[in-house]
Order: sequence, then structure tokens, then C-alpha cells
Amino acid sequence: MSEQHFEVIVIGAGPAGLFAALTLCPHLRVLLIDRRNRPGGAGGATDGKLNLSPQVGLDLAELRLTEAEAQARIDAVDRVFLDHGADPTLHGLDDRRIQGWLDRISWVRRPTPKGGWDITLIPVRQRHMGTDFAHRVTAAMAETIRRRGGSLLLETEVLELTRMPDGFRVETSRGTFRCDFLLAAPGREGAYWFRENARRLGVETGYGAIDIGCRVEVASPVYDEITSVLYDPKLVFVTPTYQDATRTFCTNPGGRVRVEEHRGFRLVNGDALKGHKTANTNFALLNTVSMTEPLQDTTEMGQQIARFANFWGGGESLVCQRLGDLMAGRRSKRETFDSPRLGYDKLTPTLAPGPGVTPGDISFAYPGRIVRNLQETLELLARVIPGVAHPSTLIYVPEIKFYDVRYPTALDLETRVPGLFVAGDGAGKSRGIVGAAVNGMMAAEGILSRAGKG
Repeated sequence: MSEQHFEVIVIGAGPAGLFAALTLCPHLRVLLIDRRNRPGGAGGATDGKLNLSPQVGLDLAELRLTEAEAQARIDAVDRVFLDHGADPTLHGLDDRRIQGWLDRISWVRRPTPKGGWDITLIPVRQRHMGTDFAHRVTAAMAETIRRRGGSLLLETEVLELTRMPDGFRVETSRGTFRCDFLLAAPGREGAYWFRENARRLGVETGYGAIDIGCRVEVASPVYDEITSVLYDPKLVFVTPTYQDATRTFCTNPGGRVRVEEHRGFRLVNGDALKGHKTANTNFALLNTVSMTEPLQDTTEMGQQIARFANFWGGGESLVCQRLGDLMAGRRSKRETFDSPRLGYDKLTPTLAPGPGVTPGDISFAYPGRIVRNLQETLELLARVIPGVAHPSTLIYVPEIKFYDVRYPTALDLETRVPGLFVAGDGAGKSRGIVGAAVNGMMAAEGILSRAGKG
């Protein structure tokens, strides 16, 4: 049976893959493949936050973009989201109130031994699509791709990639295809899978930093003052003991904490619906971890930490702990989890102890340095937002972000294997929806140039 031929095959229908296909489809014959049952990737299936600043989600030095160039690309991405139904409400516009927060932090921050400050706020303008509406926006994008002549295969596993003299062979659970150009945008969930396939294709890879942290849940009034100004506040910290970098990530006002299933382990994540709000707010605290001597496989390290944390949760569970217990050096227990005497009745969790979630002690689940960094980050954050330090505050682990594989590329994100491009979180050079979309557009422009369509 003959193998169907496309000029471009894009693996992954997340933001990078969607924006690449949107850019390519008017000019080339494109096939977009994803193992999920709908487009949008992890971002489209969770909260759908759009960070519209070049300071967030893009490594400008690695991409060799100026701030002005990056902002122009971000503005173009934003217009596409708006054209496909994203909520036009823009957060982070009240410069006077933002300055008030910057002033507040200037009173409580302290200089670090290596220079700089131990607390920094990065103001960002943002849109929020919500878990309940983001998939409608990405579905509209998929429809535009089809209308422009592109093909989309969902619920399709890519089984094997083969480099051919005239392009690539892509074997999937729904048939085998050939292409002249291959764009890999597998997202964080597919990063490990693509790394192993990329090596077989002869792609050079390296190890970068990985983010290991926790999901924090507080009563919404604790965080409302800042989230009413900045929907997803971007706070960066330097921990006092180890001088390590930590940050807040993915804040969800009125949101919910949830389990994220992976092959062989479970992680914690959070999101927020647009049409229904809870009484709580959740956000991630992430500790950036690099391995230099000896140089280690940070993806494998992250997976081992995730599995070990699940082990301490009973084998396949998350571990959750009240902040009061963590600071007192004791594990959380079911019988005292909602104790009025300890003040734990002040916060009812959106992801309560039960199947898949076990009260415990994160200091057993995580390496000591990471636990110390997370504790100290909460203490630093409490200088800015005192209510975060309430004993009822909840900590969930493991939360790990896998985007640590490094692929040397040209400016257009083509790897050293001719015709093979990478984009987005996990394989490209981005963090988050907008950064991934920018990656996708850049890679698509490179393909068009190589195909003589640029």
C-alpha cells in the first residue's frame, strides 16, 4: 500500500503545532497529528492563560530576538487568539495599582549576596481563556487549518520516525506517511518520547534545567488583592540558604487543584474555569534545578523524583500537607486534616484527601534542598502577602515541568538534521502558550523559506 505524502508533518496540536499549521497551510500540504482527542495541548486542556510580555515564556537570547521583535510576534499571536474567540478582557492594565505593588515589594525585599534582590515582581499583561472555553478557541483554530487545506489526525499515536533520503517517514497508529519537512512540537508530555526518537534520527541533544516544585492552595481572599491587579502574578525569588532561583507560576484565581496523569507517575496541576469559580486560589512554586557536575539527565531525574513522591503517597498518589504541619516538622494526617484547633478548617481543599491524594510529609517525598527552597520561598512570599503563611494553606507534590531537553538549532528552529524542526515547550525554546505559539510561527517561517515559499 502506498504511503500518503505531505510536504510537512507537524507532530503535536498544541499551541506550537497549531500556529505552525496556521502559518503553513495556505502554502504547503500539511498534516497535523496529536494523540489527544482534541487540539490545544496541555495549555488548551488546562487554564489557557496568555502571557503577552517578552519577559515571560521566551528565552530571547537563545532565540536571538530583541524585545521589540519578540513583542511584535506576541502581538501577532494575540490577534490570532482574539480572531478565534479568546476573551478580549486584558488583565494587568492598571499601571497605578501595579506600581503600588512594586512599591510594596521595594519595602520588603532584601539584597542577595550575589547582587540583585530576593523578591522581584514582573508585571505582565494577560488574557485568561479558562479550561471551559480554551478548547473552543483551539477547536476554531483547527477548523481554520482544515478550511485552508490542512489535515488533522487526532487520537493518533506516532510510533516511529525514520529519516529518508528525500525526507521523513512517520509511522502512526492510523497509517504511515511521508513528508519533506518534519516539525516536532510534542509539548512537555511528549518531550521524553521525542528526545529518544530525535537521537535515533541523529539529532544532537543536551540537558537543561528542570522545574521541580509544589502546588499551593489558599483561600481566595488571601490572594485577591494581587490577582485583581495581575491575574497571574509573576514573582521571582532567590532563596536565602542556597541562593537558588524559584518563582510563582500558573496562578488560578477561583480555581481548582487537580491530578495530571502521566505514563508511570502522577503530577499535580491547577486550573480555573471561566464560568464557575471556587472559594480558593492555587498557584505553583517552582524550583529551577540544573545539573552540571556530573552532567545528568534532568528528564530522568525529574521522573524518578515524581515516582518517589508518588511512592510516599502510597504508590500512585499525590502527597498533600498543611503548611502548619510542614513548618512544625510533622506529617499531615487524615484525622487532623480539617482540625479547627489547628486552624485547618479555614480552608476546604478543592482536591481533598482520598483516592489519589494522601496526607503526608513532603520532606520525605522531595530532596532536602528542594523542600528547604520551597519553605523559604513561602516565607519570602508571606512578606508580600501575609495570609499565605496561614497554617491551613495546602501544599501538594509533585509538580514538575519537563522542558529541559536542549536542541541546537538555527535561527528558524531547524535542527542539525536538515528538514527537521522543533518548536514549543518540551522540544523547542518556550515556556507557556504564547511562547510556544511564537516558536511555531518561527519554525513555520523557516520551513516556508526552505520550501521556496518564503
